[in-house]
Amino acid sequence: MDSPTVIGFRHTGIIVKNMKESQHFYEDILGLVVMQDFEDDSKYINDVLGLSDGKIHMVKLKSIDGYIIELLEYINHPTDFLDRPFYNVGSCHVAFTVKNADQMYQRLKNAGIEIISEPLLSSDKTAKVFFCIDPNGIRVELVEIVKC
Repeated sequence: MDSPTVIGFRHTGIIVKNMKESQHFYEDILGLVVMQDFEDDSKYINDVLGLSDGKIHMVKLKSIDGYIIELLEYINHPTDFLDRPFYNVGSCHVAFTVKNADQMYQRLKNAGIEIISEPLLSSDKTAKVFFCIDPNGIRVELVEIVKC
């Protein structure tokens, strides 16, 4: 009998306030590719999420290396923004590897995306890192691996 072991990473789900703005950020600015775009109000989705009368718009996007972001807009359940500092318990941020942090920084800046810092060399000098904020207030870390 196989032991119950996690065998891989599947995706990160992000609840969004505005699907159009969120999809623009992840697809057009960060460059992820849409895999699926659909609405679901099935018995399955309601049962698995513990909802009743739920209807969800989902867009799944994938990076070149297979990292998947699942954007979820709850159509008939109101959502709101939460103010969560970095140090609170819970999910803190989503991280992506980029080819060039400086170029991505400039791209985000030109697009009017809120940025927390300029790209900085990590303390261990292995990565150039900066954070921005997606349209839903989610912190997104962008990391360029630096060749030693």
